[in-house]
Amino acid sequence: MTLTKITINGEAFNVAEGATILETINQHNIEHPQICYVPSVDPIKTCDTCIVEVDGELVRSCSTKAVDGMNVKLDSQGAKAAQTEAMDRLLENHLLYCTVCDNNNGNCTLHNTAEMMEIEHQKYPYTPKDEDKPVNVDMSHPFYRYDANQCIACGQCVEVCQNLQVNETLSIDWEAERPRVIWDDGVDINNSSCVSCGQCVTVCPCNALMEKSMLGEAGFMTGLKQETLDPMIDLIKEVEPGYSGIFAVSEVEAAMRSKRTKKTKTVCTFCGVGCSFEVWTKGRKILKVQPSEGPVNAISTCVKGKFGWDFVNSEERITTPLIRKGDEFVEASWDEALDVVATRLGGIQKEYGPGSVGFISSSKITNEENYLIQKLARQMFQTNDVDNCSRYCQSPATDGLARTVGIGGDTGTIKDIAKAGLVIIIGANPTEGHPVLATRVKRAHKLHGQKLIVSDLRKHEMAERSDIFIRPKQGTDQVWLMAVTKYMIDQGWHDENFIKENVNFFDEYKTVLEKYTLQYAEQETGIAPETLIEIAKTIRDADGTCV
Repeated sequence: MTLTKITINGEAFNVAEGATILETINQHNIEHPQICYVPSVDPIKTCDTCIVEVDGELVRSCSTKAVDGMNVKLDSQGAKAAQTEAMDRLLENHLLYCTVCDNNNGNCTLHNTAEMMEIEHQKYPYTPKDEDKPVNVDMSHPFYRYDANQCIACGQCVEVCQNLQVNETLSIDWEAERPRVIWDDGVDINNSSCVSCGQCVTVCPCNALMEKSMLGEAGFMTGLKQETLDPMIDLIKEVEPGYSGIFAVSEVEAAMRSKRTKKTKTVCTFCGVGCSFEVWTKGRKILKVQPSEGPVNAISTCVKGKFGWDFVNSEERITTPLIRKGDEFVEASWDEALDVVATRLGGIQKEYGPGSVGFISSSKITNEENYLIQKLARQMFQTNDVDNCSRYCQSPATDGLARTVGIGGDTGTIKDIAKAGLVIIIGANPTEGHPVLATRVKRAHKLHGQKLIVSDLRKHEMAERSDIFIRPKQGTDQVWLMAVTKYMIDQGWHDENFIKENVNFFDEYKTVLEKYTLQYAEQETGIAPETLIEIAKTIRDADGTCV
């Protein structure tokens, strides 16, 4: 790795070639304002709070690459003045009422930065974006709300929607007198193309975008009606000579919240991607789900993981065991229910033998719980008749993979998929089945030139985005795949050395392929030979292919 040496506030640092000044600052845990910075996307360059002085010139540290010999000053007079001016312009769009704010949880970037910069007074007084509409809040979405009057138009939500999740719903209306975030062409959120991934809410550096489940629940003085809240805010500002007093009170309130708000790290169980996140709870009530930086999902979520937990506190959930008596279920205690299960199962086993009892567990429970179920079956009831829905669903695929590639599972990683020059999707819709994985493909396709081939009967989102989309007749995917393979071998596009070293029975395989001509494939699948040749050429030219 090539290293570059720069100086920050008089101290020398070795920096990886290509790193930005801000990346270096963060890598060495140096405190510096950076309101609009999101490491997972390219620099947004809207807030200007990260400005530094480099060799006498003011530059944005988020987008300026470190150059050998560079002399960086974070707190020179010019840099501090530029940072303060930038912060003042942001605060013009945001009413600070931290103590009674639902987002006063210690992780509000705007609050923490204003306090770090020792902002006491606003140069530009706050005014609502619509004077005749002081409450400008979109509550149409079932899971989150947008408050335009608290929005600082930093662009984080737009950037992650456009270039991380690649849903391309959000933008900023820069032509408005007071710019704000809009969904599609300015429609209500719930009438937009929003897929409810929640990424915009996750990265919002203030309280403009918030989960509805947090409103009125997080703090000790939250949930106040607007007619009560506004006079309280005005009173506090009259009493306090500056923001330091307000920040001090809000820090105490935030510390009190942290003691009663439990944050539990867990893994999402909705699909096989395995996203990691924190579940925030107050007592037995879930407040929100917050993604924690992880190798699988980074900071991404989907609607299932971010918002699909309402069943936990649903009033329709069973709160006590039910035992069938006659034609109806009757509430029972756990002891009573367990006695019935043990007596009935034990009686059946005793009368008819171990083979008369079977157990079916769930793929939704943990591996440890599944282990206990098979142990109960085998040790207590002496039966091997224990099954799991994952076996029915996944075993054929596992067996097929083991036979063809030598391992009964994926041979690549999510990073491999993101880095591949070509992704081929056959009979699947990752945007529904594995949404976070789909974002990696969508992003690579949009930003890094990755090619995408989709074969499916449905024209879903990935098909809409694809470079080549085919609709073979039902059940004929194998035919077109074999035909493309045969064509590539006939053209000599295969890697003979790799095949000699790693593939068994290749000559026999070529014999099997003989009938799969392009004409035969067209007859069976309905796909034109020209399209199959285009697919073959795309595979040939790709810098790595993931299927």
